[in-house]
Amino acid sequence: MARTPTAQDTPVLGLTQGLEVLDCHASARRPLEVAEVAQLTGIAPRTVGRLVATLVRLGHLRAASEGAGHELAAGVVRLAEGYLVGIDVRQQSRRHVVALAEACSASSFLGVRLDDEMLVVEAARSRSALALLGSDIGTRMDIGTSALGRAWLAGVDAPTRQAVLARFRDGPAWLRGKAGRALDLALADAAQRGYALSLGEWHPNINSAAVPIRTPGGEVVSMNCGGPAFLIPKARLEAVIVPRLLRAAAAFARDIGGVSGPALTQAALPPRRVRARTAASRPAVEGAAD
Repeated sequence: MARTPTAQDTPVLGLTQGLEVLDCHASARRPLEVAEVAQLTGIAPRTVGRLVATLVRLGHLRAASEGAGHELAAGVVRLAEGYLVGIDVRQQSRRHVVALAEACSASSFLGVRLDDEMLVVEAARSRSALALLGSDIGTRMDIGTSALGRAWLAGVDAPTRQAVLARFRDGPAWLRGKAGRALDLALADAAQRGYALSLGEWHPNINSAAVPIRTPGGEVVSMNCGGPAFLIPKARLEAVIVPRLLRAAAAFARDIGGVSGPALTQAALPPRRVRARTAASRPAVEGAAD
C-alpha cells in the first residue's frame, strides 16, 4: 500500500533554492555575480540576491577578493565537517606512498605546508633500493627548491601562491633567495604538466618529482618520489618515475574524493595555455610502462 505523503515530504523551496545557489558557486570555482547565478539556476534575480545576502551572513559566501560577485567562504567547510573529520590524509596515503616507493626502487614522501617549508608527514623507502634519502617523517623541505614545495605552490589557488611568493620577494635576504627566475620557470612548467621537478636544487645530489593533491577540505598536499641523482638521473625520473607518481597521486585522490596532477594545476590556466601544453610532458604521462 502506497504511503500517504505528509508535510515532511514537501520540499522547503527557500532551502532548496539556497542550496542550489551554493552549489552553483561551488561548481563554478570562480566568483559569480547575481545575474550569472540567476541565469544558471533559473531563480529570479531578486530572490538570488536575497539568498546570497543570507549565505554571506551565515559565512558560506563572501565578497570576491578580486572583482565583483561572490565566492565560497570558510563556512561551507562546517557543512561537510562530519565527512571531513573522518579523512585521515596520512593514513589514507600510506599504501600509495609505500607502493610507489617499491615500484620505483626509491623513496616517497607525503608533505604538507608548514610556514615557509614542507613538512614530511608520511614516508616510505624501497627495500630493494641501493641508496636511499636520509629524510623521514618530520623532515622539513624548502618550499621554493624542493619538489614537494613546488608542487604545493602549483596546486594552491593563485591568491595563496602569490602571497607566499610576495613574502619571499619582500622579505629579508635569506627569504628573497627562495624566489627568482628558476622558481618562476619551475612553477610555469608544473602548472602545465601537473607535477614539479627538483633536479639537485633542494639538495645537490638529489633528484625528485612531486604531484599536488587537493583534499575535499581544500587543503593541498604533495606526494613525491626520488632519490640520489646517480641512480635517478633526469631521464629516468621523467620516463619511469613521473608516470607512476601521477598514477599513485590520482589513486590517492580518488580514495579521498580529491583531485590531483594536471586536473588540479591546469584548472586555473587559460584554455589556450592548457592546449599548448608542451609535447615533452605527454610521453611522461602516457608512454611509460608500469
